[in-house]
Parts: sequence; structure tokens; C-alpha cells
Amino acid sequence: MSGFLKSLKSNIPSIITMLNLLSGCFAILLSFYDVALAGLMVLLAGVLDFADGLAARLLNAYSDFGKELDSLADMVSFGVAPSFILFHLLLNSLMAGDPLFSVDLLTAGEAAILASAFLPALFAALRLAKFNLDDSKTKSFSGLPSPAAGIFFASAGYILLTTEISWIREALVNTGLLMTLNISLSLLMIVPIPMFDIKFSNFRPGENKIRYLFALPSLFLVIYWGLQSIPVIILYYILLSLILLLTGESRPVKTSG
Repeated sequence: MSGFLKSLKSNIPSIITMLNLLSGCFAILLSFYDVALAGLMVLLAGVLDFADGLAARLLNAYSDFGKELDSLADMVSFGVAPSFILFHLLLNSLMAGDPLFSVDLLTAGEAAILASAFLPALFAALRLAKFNLDDSKTKSFSGLPSPAAGIFFASAGYILLTTEISWIREALVNTGLLMTLNISLSLLMIVPIPMFDIKFSNFRPGENKIRYLFALPSLFLVIYWGLQSIPVIILYYILLSLILLLTGESRPVKTSG
């Protein structure tokens, strides 16, 4: 029995990772019927992605198998699934911008716009492959983590169908804005820009100034705006990281897929 319990303990992180993967699969399926619900499934995958790492640390259950499985799950949940959500967002924006738009009569430009929805999947694959081959991954961190990019687009899908704020709805059916965000966030996944670690190892203000500067406004936004605050929080995270880079205060921290 002790051997069974030991085996179960060591596999708990992987079980959580499989649930992350399953959430991503459901998100892909749901994107054809309910983009908002698909977005929620990606957000659930994000919670599970955090939980499997936490479980691995608490149980001291690290393994190469778990790392590889985590990358595969992240590829689906934060690469492929958000790309399908983005595809439907771009399709919706084209329909909103042209009353005569027809999927059966796509122009070359419209086809290229819709095809670009899968840039997050492609760049997430590049990032995760690079991460798996990086021997220094425990000491360095660069680029936007694929979960952050994926959750950005997933939350946008949720917000479009649930918000009552007109200017947000208008922004999310603006093809130009969606394309700008698509290309920018995709490239940020592979550009070697140092990004700070949001995890607290302790709560001493002197060692966590940037984390408090990120966490406190983010908490306020979540309380005030709920899930609608997620894209703003991710953009705020990127902005703070760029400010640290420009001021020369960036420090190598732990990498993430």
C-alpha cells in the first residue's frame, strides 16, 4: 500500500497537467459554439497549470516526464486553443466591418487575416521547444510566457460576449487592433526580453518592490473589473518588464513555458 501511495503522490502533478490538457481540448471544441465558454476553459487551464507546478513543489514530485507533459499540455491549452478563439474573434471582426463579408468568397487579404489567428500556436510551439532544450532554464527567463499570451486572447473571447461596455466591444471587433495584438504578443513569446517573476519567495518589501507594484494594482483591477481586467493586467505586466529593461534593473529569474 505504501508503494501505491508513493506512486500516487508522485503522479498527482501529472494528473493535474492532464486536466489542464483536457481543458484546452474542450476549449477548442467549444470555440465553434461559445467563444466565451471556450475562454473560460482556457482560464481554467491556466489555474491548473499553476496548480500542477505548486503540487510538484509541495510534494517534491519533479520528473522529466512531468516537464515534457506540461509542455505538451501548454501547447494545446495556451497555443492551439487560444488560436481557435482568436480565429473566431477575427472572423467576427471581418463580419462586423463588412456587411457583405462571406466565408465562401474570401479575398486573399481576408484569408491571410484568418490564417494569422494561428500565429500564437506557432510561436508557442517555438517557445516551448526552445524552453525544453535550454539547459539554463532554471536560471534565466526571457520572453512572454505562453500561458500569458494564450490567456490574453482567451479572456478577450470571454469579454466580447459578456461585457456591457460598448467601447470594449468595439475594440474587440476591430480587425486592426486584433491583428496588432496578435503579432505583438506572438513575437513577444520568442523575443529574448527579460520578464520578472511574479511569484513571491518571501514578502519582504525590499526584495519584492516590483512584485508589489504589479500585484497590488492587479488585485484592485480584478476586484473592480473581474475577468475583464485580465488583458489589462497582462499588458501591465509586459509594460513593467519593459520599464525594468530600459532602466537596467532586469534580473535573471526562473523561466516558464
